[in-house]
Parts: sequence; C-alpha cells; structure tokens
Amino acid sequence: MFYNLWKKNRTLSLILFFFTSCFPFVSHAEGDLNMNIQANILETTCKLTLRNGGSVHLPTVSVAYFSDRGSPPAPILPTDQLGGYPFTVSLSECTNEVDNIHFSFAPQSGNFAPTSKQVFISETSEMPGGANNVGVVIFSKKYNTNVLEPDGTSDVNFPVDASTFSSGMTDFNFYVRYQNTGMVTAGKVTSKVLVSVNYE
Repeated sequence: MFYNLWKKNRTLSLILFFFTSCFPFVSHAEGDLNMNIQANILETTCKLTLRNGGSVHLPTVSVAYFSDRGSPPAPILPTDQLGGYPFTVSLSECTNEVDNIHFSFAPQSGNFAPTSKQVFISETSEMPGGANNVGVVIFSKKYNTNVLEPDGTSDVNFPVDASTFSSGMTDFNFYVRYQNTGMVTAGKVTSKVLVSVNYE
C-alpha cells in the first residue's frame, strides 16, 4: 500500500517535426520526408532513446496516392489501417516502480485539421508552395489505432511490469502516414507534434 502512495508521475516531452519536399503530379515517388525529434526531459527515472537519430523518412508521393480505394471506392479515413513509416521510442533504466506508460500526442500549434481532430495539419499549407488539405496521422503499432481520439484527445497506454524492462530496454513502436482532409494540391508539408510520455 505504501508503494502506491509514494509513486510519482514522471513526464517526458518530445516534439516531432515532419517535413517533406513537394508532392509531384507525376506517378513516381522521389525525395523523402524527415521527422526530427527533440526531447525535453522534465523529470525522469527512465532513459529515453530515439532510433535513427529521431528521423523517419517518408517518401514523396503523387497526388494520386490520396485517391479513393476499395470496392466500392471510398475516401481514405484517418482511422484506416494502411500501414506507414515506423519510428520507435525506447525506454531503459526504469525502476520497478513503473506500472504504466502513457503516450499522448497533440499538435504543437494546438490546431487540428478543420474536418478531423485525428489529423495533424500541415503548417505550410497556407504558404507559397505548400500542399493543401494534407497532414499526417500517427498510429500505435501494438493497437493499430490512431493515437488521436475523434475529439482530439490522446492516451495510448502500455501496461508494464518488472519483466518488461528485464532486457534493459523496451521499445514502443508507432508509424506515420499521410492523410488528406479534402482535395489535395501538390506542395510542401510540415507538421509539428508534441508528444508527452507519462509513466507512473
């Protein structure tokens, strides 16, 4: 009982930066998109590690990528499990006091796409050369669900126990893909996502 009374919540904050070159009108892919992660550790008893220097490379795609799919054809939804491009957050050197890991995601600007609070908007859509009606969606690999709820809130919970960290490091895997929010025009996409990792 005293164990639970003395546990503290710890929070790690990350900022994800998504950048891309332009969406071409041709059908082949070229170039890539980089996701850079910066960590700001507020208080921690765990060590945070980001794979590949915190970068995720997404290929440039054509506007046709956003065409309706399936039979009968239907628009791609922010909740559709279409795969994506992986990134991993690893925790190590955690004490046995950790029972739950909570990831929450939010747009750094506080603004969501006008048509969906499950899409991280592009912040260059209003600038010259920016793609219109394109953002990104992030999924948990374990649950294969969008990290954002329909109301824009986020809490991806991973229950853990002493055996979770027995190997010294535990990976939490996510993936990201493009998502349209209307008729797409070619251009640059930039999204900034604030990630909070809370553990107790």
